[in-house]
Amino acid sequence: MLANTETRPELALALQLPTAIGLALMAGFLFNMSIVTAPALNGLSPEQALAAWKGINSKAHEPLFPLTVVGTGLLALGCAVAGWRTRGRAWHLSSALLYWIGVIGTTLTVETGINNAVVAATHPPLDLQRMLATWLAGNHVRATSALAAFVAAWIGCYNSNRQTSRGEPRKL
Repeated sequence: MLANTETRPELALALQLPTAIGLALMAGFLFNMSIVTAPALNGLSPEQALAAWKGINSKAHEPLFPLTVVGTGLLALGCAVAGWRTRGRAWHLSSALLYWIGVIGTTLTVETGINNAVVAATHPPLDLQRMLATWLAGNHVRATSALAAFVAAWIGCYNSNRQTSRGEPRKL
């Protein structure tokens, strides 16, 4: 039997808090990449941009970052499952879908191929500026999706835990 956050509030908090933290961290990180890091790369010479991009990619493959990316997605799914019988179920599901499709999906379909090409390059590719522009557009999608997932999760948690005027959790 699935846990119901209306009867197990400690489970709700145990999932909601780390999910919110993970979604906020990812939204902030991706927002930073869109407005600081990628534009800074555009301002460098092609050789410097390639070296910097390779350095960023090497740091992104250290264990903490992938764990945060995937762990946040798993927590969002956990909230969707645990909150299925609450008033916030549509919001929890929306949050998980926004994250998995917008962040993970875009990473796999847009960002990974470009990053792999950059890592494999020994000289700046002739289309480095186009690659960076495509990567940046994909990152905008990821940042917006992570922020939207955070907002949807917050609304879902708020609606899941709302009480009636008598102080009892609202039933479906």
